[in-house]
Parts: sequence; structure tokens; C-alpha cells
Amino acid sequence: MSFLKPWPMELYLPEGPGPFPLICLTPILGRLAFLEDLFMEKRFAGFFAKHGFATALIDRPIFEFDPKRGLDQIQLYLEESVARSMEALDYLMKQEEINPEAVGSFGISFGSIVNILWAAKDRRLKANVFALAGGNIPEIIVTSRDPLMRNYFRSIVKGTGLSGEELKRSLEKSITIDPLQAASAIPSGSVLLLLGIFDRVIRFRYGMSLRKALGNPETIFIPLGHYFTLLAAPFLVWRALKFFERKLGKQTL
Repeated sequence: MSFLKPWPMELYLPEGPGPFPLICLTPILGRLAFLEDLFMEKRFAGFFAKHGFATALIDRPIFEFDPKRGLDQIQLYLEESVARSMEALDYLMKQEEINPEAVGSFGISFGSIVNILWAAKDRRLKANVFALAGGNIPEIIVTSRDPLMRNYFRSIVKGTGLSGEELKRSLEKSITIDPLQAASAIPSGSVLLLLGIFDRVIRFRYGMSLRKALGNPETIFIPLGHYFTLLAAPFLVWRALKFFERKLGKQTL
């Protein structure tokens, strides 16, 4: 593992000579209680590296809603997240350990939303696993039961003085990029979608709307909620690994 600058990411490399196929791993937005930041993502990255894939864990600044900056800061955060990922990949593509013809993405929750927006404009991503994703960002913000998202919702309502319905309409005007619109630019054959049937953070119906927008790609339905899906992590990362092996191949010698 090595820490790369100026882009905040950790690169996990398999043993042996490269070049290796690359997975760009984009994490969840918040932190899991009682665990170090990126605890789960670091273990996913190590798993992929153990099985022959270079894995770049792309860090993210934690979003804090500032009432003085207005609703536009939400889209700005999304745009900056996508730009940061693309710049990180620009750097990685020049490294001798990386096979530039075999690059994929793995996003979890908010990371999936970022990666959908990213994959829609970056043809270098040949295979994409979107875990616990959904479309319609304004609806997700207003309806999510996630404690972090509820804190954002309360901060936004307090800062704007808008009711829930008024806020949704304002968000629909201020957020002009969304996975539902971006999805049509992503080849459905390049996607594996993981959806939690009882997800209350990104509701299942928003995941299904995204699935339709993506052209009904290969999908794994998990009979759990957003965070309890982590209980199925060994199974899910194994399925993701097999998907990447099919789409990207294994190590190129």
C-alpha cells in the first residue's frame, strides 16, 4: 500500500510484477460508528489487491452544510468529487504498475452516486459496481432516514426556512446533475448494481428507478437495509471481484 499525493488516495498493489487492472474505490459519505474512517473500504481494497487488482481508495472530505453558502454547495460538492476522482485517475494511468486499458470503479452509497456521474463522462471506466445507489438526489435528501442525512436535512431547513416540500422543489432547481440523467450515458453491460431491498437511507424505489435508467443491468438484490448489508460484505465483494474479472480480466503480464 502507498499513499499518493497530491490526490488524497491510498493505492493497494498486488504482489508480483504489473501492470495490474485497476479498481477505483469511492467510499461512503459518512463514518461508521465505533470504527476508524474508511475501515470497511480499506478491507475491500486489500481484498481486491490480494486477488490481482490494483485498488485506489479515493478519500473524500466530509461534507458540512453551510447555511451561508446556499443550496448550490450540494451540487458543487458533487462536481468537485467527480473532478477529484478524474484527476486521480489521470495520475494513476501514467503509473507503470497500472494497465490503462483495464480500469473499473467500485462505489458505495454516496460513492456510487459520484461514480455514476463520473462513469457517464469518462470512457476509461470499463466496468462499474454501484453498491446501494439510487437516483433523484432531492428526493433522497428529503426522505432518507440515515442520521447523517437527517442532520443535513435539518441544517438545510434551519438555514433556508423552507418546509420539506418547498426544500425539495428548491433542490430540484439547484441540483442539475443526477444519476437518473447520467445513467443513459453508461453502457448497461459495464454495470453491476447492488441494491438493498429494505434500504431506508437510499430507498429501494430510488434504486429501482436508477436500475431502469441504467438499462436494467446485472443486479444483485440484498434482503437487508443499507447498513445491515455490510453483514453480507464478504459475499458482495466476492461477486464484485468475479464481475471485474469478467469485464477487466486478470493481471496482464
